[in-house]
Amino acid sequence: MQSAIEKVIEKVVHLFTRKANTIYEIRLVYDQYSDEVNIFFESHKIGYPTRSDQIGRLSGDYRKQLNDLKQQLHQATHLTVRLVN
Repeated sequence: MQSAIEKVIEKVVHLFTRKANTIYEIRLVYDQYSDEVNIFFESHKIGYPTRSDQIGRLSGDYRKQLNDLKQQLHQATHLTVRLVN
């Protein structure tokens, strides 16, 4: 059985297509009202608006592990990972 993090990494690998003049990044957002960590995959092709797709949602228990989660996602995907509070 896959963990929630492995499923997110699998989705990122599927969405990451390496197009020219495109910036890719993963954004981690903790929503205090719903007590969830939302994970977004963002791509920005120069001259076009940023596209943001929600690829995961984790329970608020992961809030204390955000830095570890950030590092784990970066090591697995080699993309920029931003924390937004």
